[in-house]
Amino acid sequence: MSKVIKLGNYKGIQATVHIRPVTQSEIDREVQLFLDERATLKSKLGPVVEGDLTTIDFEGFKDGVPFEGGKAEGFQLEIGSGQFIPGFEEQMIGMERGETRDLHLTFPANYPAPELAGAPVIFKVKLHAIQTKEQPVLDDAFIMSLGAPEIKNVDDFLAAVKASLAAKHADEQQTEKENAVLGALIDSSEVEISEEDTARAIEQHLTHIEMQLASQQMTLEQYLTIMGMDEASLRQQIIPVAKQQAKFEAIIDEVIKVEGLETSDDEVNTQIDLLAQNNQISREDVLGKIDPADLKRDFTRVKASQLILNHAQFTEIENDA
Repeated sequence: MSKVIKLGNYKGIQATVHIRPVTQSEIDREVQLFLDERATLKSKLGPVVEGDLTTIDFEGFKDGVPFEGGKAEGFQLEIGSGQFIPGFEEQMIGMERGETRDLHLTFPANYPAPELAGAPVIFKVKLHAIQTKEQPVLDDAFIMSLGAPEIKNVDDFLAAVKASLAAKHADEQQTEKENAVLGALIDSSEVEISEEDTARAIEQHLTHIEMQLASQQMTLEQYLTIMGMDEASLRQQIIPVAKQQAKFEAIIDEVIKVEGLETSDDEVNTQIDLLAQNNQISREDVLGKIDPADLKRDFTRVKASQLILNHAQFTEIENDA
């Protein structure tokens, strides 16, 4: 186990937190995104312009030879989305339906696949279709069509957008507080980190990465192939973060010991009920996934972190968005 050599002062930590008010430009951007998500697609004639949704076939060639992963058919690409390497979408502007064009491009020097990094290539592109987005008109009739009983007109909608952004800023501010205060405690403490705790933290980070990739319908193996690395290299990259996590957990556990913090069985049962309710599963399903002892440990760590935050002193600075 890791050993705390010196526990930094965890009460009265001073930190700066930035307050960011909601601006009109943020509201406008959110409204445009909202309308864009509800836009209808209409076929168009004429040349491709930025913002058009195109359907294309493409194949990439390096030194006249097709390269792996450089071919697709019926691919939908929004011009200006930045989805492809620099120059690809820009060189498609002006194309018309049925046209075939050679795009002369160079892969970025920092491209993950080393055999393509910095390499000049040619993409042969055939354009099958062009569609343009038509956003709905933001008026009271459109707002009523959304069927939200608490939002009856445009003013209500804009107020809801502003409130949502304010809540997002508050979450960001809370995260900044936690990072600043707990980071200061980590820096002021000395911990002898065990290899066992580091190894466990590495596995936790790998599991987290795999879960994130799974939500994007991607496996770890596919991700490693795209990034041009193997699992050993990924583990090596994770080590500094894993050591920081192991150090933090050792410090928090020391605070728990000093303060005599505990979590009762009733509190654990309440947390299990909340997890079951929030995830719409049974208590038995929760207990099949989570060890109550781990839940008790984690909940006690949350108590310790909250104690540290409650005793911190914050200086607030208002920033422009």
